Amino acid sequence: MKKIFIAIIFLIGFQSFAQFGFKKWYISTGFTGQYMTASKYTGYDFNLTIIPRYNFVELSQESTLSVEIRPQIGIGTRNWYKYREYDETFPTRFSYGIPLIFNYNWGLNSEENSLYLLGFYVGAGYGIFNVVSQEPPYDPIHGLVLDAGMHIDSSPVSHIGISYTIGNDGSRIYSFGFFYDF
Repeated sequence: MKKIFIAIIFLIGFQSFAQFGFKKWYISTGFTGQYMTASKYTGYDFNLTIIPRYNFVELSQESTLSVEIRPQIGIGTRNWYKYREYDETFPTRFSYGIPLIFNYNWGLNSEENSLYLLGFYVGAGYGIFNVVSQEPPYDPIHGLVLDAGMHIDSSPVSHIGISYTIGNDGSRIYSFGFFYDF
């Protein structure tokens, strides 16, 4: 796995030096809400999310391939009702998530000189999500992340995205976010 990761980073770096003349870095920031269901509990997270995106391949003036990491921190709750039936509380905890996603981008914000007022993206990656808790302890959920969204010109919320995570323990995470593109 480590060799594959190093090979991907090398290829991204090599491709970046091979292409000049188009904007490579974009950044968005906003809020993400998540609903999580696992074998022993359910929960909600509300996070501040920052999305640095790096375009590593320009396919055309209107489409690029990119890699982005979406660190998110916020407040999360977990309910162990499936594990302990008497526990009906939703304790609030510090939550975090770190997905790494490869996207295909088309239209607005796919490239700096895009002619369109609307843009779309779709992609996949891998992420880890958890809440920090002492009692009861929670195992981090990690797994495949599927991602899609759109960019809207001249809007206060210029970026809307959804994602779906299939966790290692059979859990599922459904996310919806509102972001502002810089």
